[in-house]
Amino acid sequence: MSEFKSRREALEEKISDLEETLASLKAQLKAESEREQHEAIDRLEVYLGDLDNKHANLQDFWKVLREEIKDLFSGRSGTTGKDT
Repeated sequence: MSEFKSRREALEEKISDLEETLASLKAQLKAESEREQHEAIDRLEVYLGDLDNKHANLQDFWKVLREEIKDLFSGRSGTTGKDT
């Protein structure tokens, strides 16, 4: 009977060790997942900053384009100095 008891205790000890290892791995996975999320948020902030810059450049372009078209249709010569 003691052989079965010691075998059972050995199995329980192995199970306990495996559960501790699994808990440790789960904690590492959670930490890695959080790190990846923070990196994604940082990249998103950079992307949004670039998008804001592109939007501002596009607004400036449209402003210049409107002025050029307005000058063209009002009969004033444009910045090129060409007559067509």
